[in-house]
Amino acid sequence: MRIALDCSSAARPEATGVAMYIRRMVAAFAAAAPQDEFTLVYRLSRFKHRKEFIRPPAPNFRLKLMAEPLHPIFGRSVDIFHGFDARIPGPWMKAKLVVTIHDVFSALQSKEFATEEFRRMKEGRYRDLVRRADRIVVVSEACKRDVLATLEPDPAKLRVVHEAGGDHFYPRSAAQIDPVRQRHGLTGPYLVYVGTINKRKNLPAMIRAFAKARARCGSQAVFAIGGRVGFGGDEIRQAIADANANASVKLLGYLPDEDVPALYGGAVGLLFCTLYEGFGIPVVEAFACGCPVIGGSAGSVPEIAGDAALLADPNDEDALAAQIEKLLTDEPLRARLREQGLARAAQFSWDRAARQCLDIYRELLA
Repeated sequence: MRIALDCSSAARPEATGVAMYIRRMVAAFAAAAPQDEFTLVYRLSRFKHRKEFIRPPAPNFRLKLMAEPLHPIFGRSVDIFHGFDARIPGPWMKAKLVVTIHDVFSALQSKEFATEEFRRMKEGRYRDLVRRADRIVVVSEACKRDVLATLEPDPAKLRVVHEAGGDHFYPRSAAQIDPVRQRHGLTGPYLVYVGTINKRKNLPAMIRAFAKARARCGSQAVFAIGGRVGFGGDEIRQAIADANANASVKLLGYLPDEDVPALYGGAVGLLFCTLYEGFGIPVVEAFACGCPVIGGSAGSVPEIAGDAALLADPNDEDALAAQIEKLLTDEPLRARLREQGLARAAQFSWDRAARQCLDIYRELLA
């Protein structure tokens, strides 16, 4: 097969969830399909970030810049075009079209996180791609339900392909963990959050709930927040001030990928009670490192976590505080969650995701 993969959203200096998804899928394809030809495609607008392009991982991979609609020959030279981040080329692309939708919550379902103008633009793009795509990959059953309810595509087009953690997420020794903790100033117990810092991630509520739980149980733990500050950063800083939590909340900034496993490994737990996730990669990453998880009961997290995490309604700060207090004070519970999380993480893999996508491609070409 001749397969083009749109990697444009991975060309950014500080990789977030979608960029991680693309990078790990490319690596998995290189291992799973040495007999196929792959083109890593970048839209011309990403040329300014060319230092962040994924380099061809094997001889059967090549790079290509794509400027629509100037590539009619390229449009006939591949069998499959997979848009990894809810975008597909125009009608000039003659290949079978596959697209991954990671979620529709922020752009289409919530009026709080996007302007009306932005939602109209996104809705037009999404309705076009679900109409023209031959297959739609969704990253969870929860995402599938939302796509069906919001965009009403042909259900026969949809395929659920779960994401995963990554090969470098596994339990680390104290000798591996301690230098990373020291580098980030984490000398005592801590809960950690890893991900983009924006309004959808519900961090002000997590900060307030953490402050309540910490005061109730007399814990000296801190809440370490790792990620690039985006939409809603001022509210997060205000929540820290309002909760008098300057000493107990630590903003770590963007975390290098190589630091994250050790930070999970040294944490009391991952606090990830977000308003919505299409999948929730940090949950699986934390599980794989032996880190207990408190997740939100909305979106995909209950599906991904199974019975291996504590869950709370992200809109109920008292319920979340109770779960945090439980995790901070109950070591047998933490030990049980570590074991359950490790077992749960083993059910997700990028190799499986890549092979499921290859099956989708073959289905389209049969």
